[in-house]
Amino acid sequence: MVSSIDAAMVSSAARTLMLGIAGVCFLVLQRAVALTGYATTFPSDAAALAALRAAVDPSSVPAHSCLASWGSARDPCRDFLCGLRCYVPPNSSYHRVISVSLEPGAGYVGTLPATVFTSLPFLEYLSVTDNRFDGKLPAGIPLQQSLRFLDLSRNAFSGEIPGSLFTLATSLEEIDLSRNAFSGRIPPQIASLVVLRRLELENNFLTGNLPRMEKMLSLAYLDVTGNALSGSVRDALGQLPGSIVSVVAMNNSFAGPLPAAFLAALPALAVLDLTSNAVTGAVPGAVFVHPSLEELKLPDNHLDSVEAAPDGGASSQIEVLNLGGNRLTGRLPGFLAAMPKLRMVSLDRNRFTGGIPKHYAVRVTAENATDKWVPFARLMLQGNYLCGALPSQLRQLKEEDAVVSLADNCFRRCPHMFFFCQGAPQKSDATCPKCYP
Repeated sequence: MVSSIDAAMVSSAARTLMLGIAGVCFLVLQRAVALTGYATTFPSDAAALAALRAAVDPSSVPAHSCLASWGSARDPCRDFLCGLRCYVPPNSSYHRVISVSLEPGAGYVGTLPATVFTSLPFLEYLSVTDNRFDGKLPAGIPLQQSLRFLDLSRNAFSGEIPGSLFTLATSLEEIDLSRNAFSGRIPPQIASLVVLRRLELENNFLTGNLPRMEKMLSLAYLDVTGNALSGSVRDALGQLPGSIVSVVAMNNSFAGPLPAAFLAALPALAVLDLTSNAVTGAVPGAVFVHPSLEELKLPDNHLDSVEAAPDGGASSQIEVLNLGGNRLTGRLPGFLAAMPKLRMVSLDRNRFTGGIPKHYAVRVTAENATDKWVPFARLMLQGNYLCGALPSQLRQLKEEDAVVSLADNCFRRCPHMFFFCQGAPQKSDATCPKCYP
């Protein structure tokens, strides 16, 4: 007769054996799911994809496109040929959608249904770039916390960017809403995205100031070109985090002087492009010794002078300098020729007078770099009041050697046989001031 203790031991061993067998079976099932695609798409994920497919005008779906393969009677993660990535989470027998990426340039016309934002809880990547989606983004709902990349660029979305989208999206690393028709202010909720690295909002109809972004400690790339943003340059730069690497804000209405102190507070800044704004005052000398700045583009503003670099330019990291289309006066800044990495120089359409510094000519005609500097590959000086004799080095310059323009100045002897004298004729004597070469 089996004792109760023995029976309990047998029962416990049997349970252990059964659990072990069940565990092995589960692992085998999981492996089979991963290898054979046996798992089906989770019902709400499939429904969200069906809603997206239904929101696209059928006449805009090319025969061999991704959406053409999204048949209503098929299982998305198993049968759809492209546009999706799925995986089977641990302890699950369902596929979950982690990426929706419709091919650029397919020409899809339609809207984005709210279910794409609310019913794909594992979604990490969403891209419908370069199509013809339109309408407003759904308000009052947050993006999924799992979402890392959002690319709705090059479509026809309109209306305000709902701040509610960003209330839970703490994993977002990149947002690209460029080249649409979004209007209104940039929602301040974006500033709560502490892991966001790239924010692209260019070529919309956005207005108002930049939100305060100093707490976005991962933000490296910001592009707000081609909007109607306003406010002072001081406030715009003063609200950026120290992590920022590139600020591109062309064709807006940022106004006022360029604050050297705020630039110094952005130690990683490599690119600053404020083309076509309303920047006034002097180009501060401190920008020329910034430890990281490689590209400084301030053309078509209202700048009136250039301060000398504190160390004569010897420590400058700047490679590209564009100050064209301002109100700069006086002699061409001589210290630019001492900036060791400078290779692209645009000082055109200003009010500079006097002659061309010899060291400019030396840099632009040099064939090779020296231990002190690289040659100028571009020297744009047209549209000023420069005068005097051409530096002798320039007379040997060939068109394939560098891009150079001296057109529309006050050189009395700048014949068209030299390519850099071609273009707009030299100004008349009545227009030109007395020459002090």
